[in-house]
Parts: sequence; C-alpha cells; structure tokens
Amino acid sequence: MFAKFSGIILWTEKISNLQKFYEDLLGLEAHYVNDKFISFRWKDFKFSIGEHSFITNKFNKDPYRFMINFNVDEIYSTLNKLKAKNVEILREPETEHWGGIVATFKDPDGNIVQIFQQP
Repeated sequence: MFAKFSGIILWTEKISNLQKFYEDLLGLEAHYVNDKFISFRWKDFKFSIGEHSFITNKFNKDPYRFMINFNVDEIYSTLNKLKAKNVEILREPETEHWGGIVATFKDPDGNIVQIFQQP
C-alpha cells in the first residue's frame, strides 16, 4: 500500500516565528521557501512548515501528541547554543539504554523537539 514515509508538515499560525527558529537556531537549510511555506529536505524526506488559516492558537494545546526528532553530531554543544538563545529545555541530555543520548526542548509554537546523538 504505502511505499515509504516521505515527510511531515508542521502547520502554524505565523510561519516567520518557526522559520527563524528552525533555520537560525537549529541551522536547518531550506530547500524551498515562499511567504507561507518552507521545506527542508534530506534525500527523499521532507520536513515542512506551513502557515494555515485553520490554525487559531499560537501554542500547541497538546504538545506531547507528537515529537519532532533530529540527529545531531554533538548534543551538548547543540543544547548549549539553544540555551544561550533562551529555548525552553524540557530534558537535559541523558544516555538511553540503547547507548544514544537524548535531549528535549520546545519550539516557539510549543511543539516538542528531541535531538539524538547516536552511539
């Protein structure tokens, strides 16, 4: 039925807040940008952010429903950069039973983002 998972779109009330966060703070490079939509691409996978008229509340009312995950090369330096920008940290880096290190924080809309340093 489904051949592969190709991406996800995160809808927001005001794209400029999330664009600044994901580009400037997290260092993601946009593949495609217009005034209401931005897309980041890794090979065949796309993470996109779009402004949608049906979004009526700036903050995610149920932020634990899903988490955005990114692998990083150096979790401690990445988290220190986020702390310097006053990003709300939910979980300091911890080593998981599988050997990787995980940390969690919120984006400007209150969505939860996790970063992983693979073992």
